[in-house]
Amino acid sequence: MSDLKRNLIGGEWIAGTRVSENRNPSTPDDLIGLYARGGAAEAEAAVAAAGAAAPGWAAVSPQVRADVLRRAGDMILTQNEALGRLLAREEGKTLAEARGEALRAAQLFHFYAGEALRHPGEKLNSIREGVEVDVMREPLGVVGLITPWNFPIAIPAWKTAPALAAGNAVILKPADLTPGCAHALAEILAAAGCPAGVFNLVMGRGSEIGAALVAHPAVAGISVT
Repeated sequence: MSDLKRNLIGGEWIAGTRVSENRNPSTPDDLIGLYARGGAAEAEAAVAAAGAAAPGWAAVSPQVRADVLRRAGDMILTQNEALGRLLAREEGKTLAEARGEALRAAQLFHFYAGEALRHPGEKLNSIREGVEVDVMREPLGVVGLITPWNFPIAIPAWKTAPALAAGNAVILKPADLTPGCAHALAEILAAAGCPAGVFNLVMGRGSEIGAALVAHPAVAGISVT
């Protein structure tokens, strides 16, 4: 199935064992595309890929992370019209609102590109004479992001961009009803130079993938809307 939109796991586009039709809710005859549907096995593979990639991503220069996020934001801007039309077709927003949401996603990636270069921390005086306390923030490691249908590119952006900026490896599970924008975002991040395994996309049912991510001992954090 050459036109199948696949999951992204460990830098590879994986078909999975099932397929979902993505249709326009206002015009059901309008087939937007065929999308791979993953399950617990794909979630497990994504966690393993993210776990392997997380230490390297956390260790790179913040400038590397900033550059990836900036390039992703630039690509979203370049593709704003196409992304807006895709969003309007699969989710049902007016085209003007859909374009605005895609623009917001680009702005989020640009903002967090800047945040990647900031190193927030604190220097405190200890109660022990001659001793100072340095407080530094570190990435969690592997994080699962579970997003809803109503903002199918903005919410993935405002979960993914800060997680990557902070040095985490990400597994995105978008809403089963609106996989198209999340898949487009995965393509953009891959093209922007995000290393294999640092960003993973697993599409499918929340009852299967979401449950597997939440219960997995190697997933250090979950963000769900």
